[in-house]
Amino acid sequence: MHTIAKAVVVCAMLSEMVLAGPAEVPAELAGLRERWESAMADLGIPGMAVVVVRGDKVIYTQTIGLRDPQKNLPVTADTMFYIASCTKSYTAMGVMALVEDGKVELDAPVKKYLPRMELSDATLTNTLTIRDLLSHAKGIESDAIVTLDAYTGEITEDRYYRWLREAEIKGTFDYSNVHYTLAGRVIEAVSGKPWRDLLEARIFKPAGMLRTTGYASRMYADPDCATPSAFKDGKFVLASTRKTDRVMHAAGGLGSSVSDLGRWLQLNMNGGEIDGKRIVSKETIQQMQTTQAKGSAATARIAGRTREGYGLGWFAGAYQGRRLLDHGGGYEGTSASVSFMPDERIGVAAVANAGAPLPELAAIDVYNRLLHIEAPDPLAGLKEQAVKRRAREQEQTAKFGPNPATGEGLSLAPKAYVGTFKNNDWGTITIELTDGELVGHFGELAFRLGSTGKNQFDMITSVGEPDPARFEVVGEMVEAVSVKLGDATGREVRFERR
Repeated sequence: MHTIAKAVVVCAMLSEMVLAGPAEVPAELAGLRERWESAMADLGIPGMAVVVVRGDKVIYTQTIGLRDPQKNLPVTADTMFYIASCTKSYTAMGVMALVEDGKVELDAPVKKYLPRMELSDATLTNTLTIRDLLSHAKGIESDAIVTLDAYTGEITEDRYYRWLREAEIKGTFDYSNVHYTLAGRVIEAVSGKPWRDLLEARIFKPAGMLRTTGYASRMYADPDCATPSAFKDGKFVLASTRKTDRVMHAAGGLGSSVSDLGRWLQLNMNGGEIDGKRIVSKETIQQMQTTQAKGSAATARIAGRTREGYGLGWFAGAYQGRRLLDHGGGYEGTSASVSFMPDERIGVAAVANAGAPLPELAAIDVYNRLLHIEAPDPLAGLKEQAVKRRAREQEQTAKFGPNPATGEGLSLAPKAYVGTFKNNDWGTITIELTDGELVGHFGELAFRLGSTGKNQFDMITSVGEPDPARFEVVGEMVEAVSVKLGDATGREVRFERR
């Protein structure tokens, strides 16, 4: 038996010990659990959970595998998973709640609430609206902001607004985290609360979503949380990068469970009301689900699925001719998909503790079954992509040089390279000597060092391609670390010893 398959069989056996959801599986969905178990084995996923809502009721909840492969703990309906960019629809509802409360105007300039905001386009600085942010209408991009906000945690307000002035502006629809990190700052400016606290007070608690949080510290301290994982060398291991509070931002900073995701679907499918309690108005829900910015594109992984643009917090499109609102999210060791068909009143949310597209596939499986859609099966293509991705990763890893401390890569003794190095615009890099090897952190982002020459190395993270770097050595002192960051500028950034 394939090594991944063996691991997932164990996961499946253990997950049978916990309640998987309704006692009776809808006849149309029979056999999906076994299909997903098999896919998990091929794609290297330790645990997954799925919830299906039809009308105003949860009709199906399925939990498979392990939330923590190291401790052999099964996934439950209350297991919290990091949901990454699925956060955007929650942030959008938070802003819309403030619109309802009279604290924000949807078509008012963002600058009204964030006076510090300056863009390279002076006209757009004064005309960019809240609606533009929530619909990604203007295509504002900044690799620096995303790196500092989402990966290193080295963002400060000064750095944020400094890099915003250099942001690229497409001027038309373009999906970007920057729009939503701005929206999060609007929430904080008008409410006086951190964006995640406003969401908790205004949406999560009133809606009975008590297994949803914007704090990584709470999520990972909870005994029932999913451990971000990867499959390497024949076993599941901890993902090398894990979210902390510093990198949980308004564009991708929530953790949730399928028990809560089911309630989230009910809230959005039932006009802003759940359990007879109104959270936001029907008009708010209608606006969120109406295309606000157009930018059509087919989603290549799933035949018959298209997107015409973005509403307020949701991608707007269709699957096999049926209107579909959706959002996905991914990060190392996690993936999520939340979607619903408002006309059919069917919604599906799926989460996994590995970076693979299975949650998206699970949703399509459910739609196909419940709506009796005959469509090509995308699973074979997803498996092929996974095989190619692993091959690329192995090929890339084979190219990395040895750790500088273990070969001929240093001109000084390894301990001379240990220290803290800072840059005013980018933050802090720390170099440590651990078990005879030099390792580093760029803020919260861990990296390995692969030697490329004397005092030169690749900074290898779990995010994107390696960044070429070098130690600046003067006499017997390492004075700086210079890194050619892989952002749009390709600039070399100097971090000085402090």
